[in-house]
Amino acid sequence: MGSLVQFVCFTTVLPQDEFLVAWEPFASGFLSRGIERIVLSENVERSTEAAYDYISRNVWNESRFERAFPHGVRGSGGLGPIGVLQAGGFRLSESVNVDLTAGQRGDAKVMALLMTRNGQRELARNAVRSALQNPGVSGSAIFLKDGDARTDRFDMVVEVYCRDGATDGVVDALRAATASHVTAAPVIVGAYQEVAEMGVEVKRA
Repeated sequence: MGSLVQFVCFTTVLPQDEFLVAWEPFASGFLSRGIERIVLSENVERSTEAAYDYISRNVWNESRFERAFPHGVRGSGGLGPIGVLQAGGFRLSESVNVDLTAGQRGDAKVMALLMTRNGQRELARNAVRSALQNPGVSGSAIFLKDGDARTDRFDMVVEVYCRDGATDGVVDALRAATASHVTAAPVIVGAYQEVAEMGVEVKRA
């Protein structure tokens, strides 16, 4: 048994301070059920473009994930003015200069959530690897849907840490590289900044 990485997407009209007040009890509840580390990222544009306002990366011990979600995670829901969508359970496929056990980073960040065409996931992963050769990339991680998928909303998540001024170029490179291998929708690519974290040693009161 190893680690599973759960990505949860949020949409909201709330400003950041009000969203965090609502999010922290929600996140703390899952922390008590066995999450090892939560890092929350905010869409820096907060626009209506196809990107979620916030995405959390939740690292679970696999056995605790199974106990928390014995029948799978729900696809979507809500917390008042906050919409919640479960992207699914994933495993880390490969990474460069990314530590899932560490806290939030100050780097600019690009996140891509992809659903690949039938039989083309490996082609898409190779295309992502090519895009990650961009000189603006300082760290990256590719996550693939767990074989016992709890949802088929996405089957690949890519996190890319970027040097100053490089996010637009990385977004464009990822979109161009994967276009022929992914379904028309959903494909979510956006620029993010990590804004909050939770773990056993940093649990909020």
